[in-house]
Amino acid sequence: MLADAGGGAASGGAAGCCEPAGLRKEILLARLEELVGVMAVEVIAFAVMDNHVHLVLRVSRAEAQRWSDEQVLRRWWRLHPLRDGYNRPREAAEEEVASALADAAFLAGCREKLASLSKFMQCFSQHAAERINKLEQTGGPVWAGRFKSVLVKDLEQLVATMVYVDLNPFAAGVCETPEEGRHTSLAGRLGRDEPCGAEAADPADPAATRRSGRSGRSADREPGEASTPDGPRPPRRRPSGRWLRPLDESLERQRRRGHRPLADGEAVRAASAGTVAAGLSLRAYLRVLDAVARKLRKGKRRLAAGTAGVFERLGLEADAVAGRVLALVAQHAVPPPRTVSAVSAG
Repeated sequence: MLADAGGGAASGGAAGCCEPAGLRKEILLARLEELVGVMAVEVIAFAVMDNHVHLVLRVSRAEAQRWSDEQVLRRWWRLHPLRDGYNRPREAAEEEVASALADAAFLAGCREKLASLSKFMQCFSQHAAERINKLEQTGGPVWAGRFKSVLVKDLEQLVATMVYVDLNPFAAGVCETPEEGRHTSLAGRLGRDEPCGAEAADPADPAATRRSGRSGRSADREPGEASTPDGPRPPRRRPSGRWLRPLDESLERQRRRGHRPLADGEAVRAASAGTVAAGLSLRAYLRVLDAVARKLRKGKRRLAAGTAGVFERLGLEADAVAGRVLALVAQHAVPPPRTVSAVSAG
């Protein structure tokens, strides 16, 4: 799904002097990570611009069907926490859990919504409105209108959409080269997405939790929300490269082991399971993106003909990049393949 949202939400246009640079974009990225961890939706590509957001998403109803009833319920309550009399999130009592698990119609509805593109965008937009309105002490939606969606039907369209999204900051003149863009999936895949704040690197880090108190938040503050006497702080999150759907490094893995590339179709599909697309490695994607960035686009920035190649500009060897990607793939388990759609909100 490709999502475009207009309205100046992420720019910090009305921010006070105490608002950290990039705070609003950090809020949106932290919410994306949270939603990916709860719903049967994955992020393939994104670009958070000053006044709109692009998303390429993959939805898997099959994955939601594999969840147990209790998993569905726990996930749903992570999206919509139960509240106490002071409107603070609270844990469910045993009888509440038992009652909810006995309600088949309720669970079926939750399961369906956890694999819904509309629900994903609703949760994303609503959270953005709540947090940004709090910063500006105002009300109302952040972006004008409902999101627009376009189904991605084949690999060519998928790669083209990913490149379009990742090139947004460069095409808009925000940066000199594509890889210098921030708050994009390209930055995440290159290991250049650096969450703001000393405690932002890993919300699961127990040391970070101890530094910020037992729960890491005050009693009346939402998870991930933080502030200091000097103003709000960016929410804690992991680098986006950790939660993006990975590219396919199976061929690179075979080559490094001295094996011949897999020829059997079933073996290729099995080796690339859980990736964006079979054969689409980081090396291949960077070359496609670099080639597109050199094409003349009326009204858009382009790379000059004499500009060095992307690997030379990054000061990297292609093999070294592939090796780092393989290491990341080995560290993080990947889910089975899903279907893709493209969305626009704005």
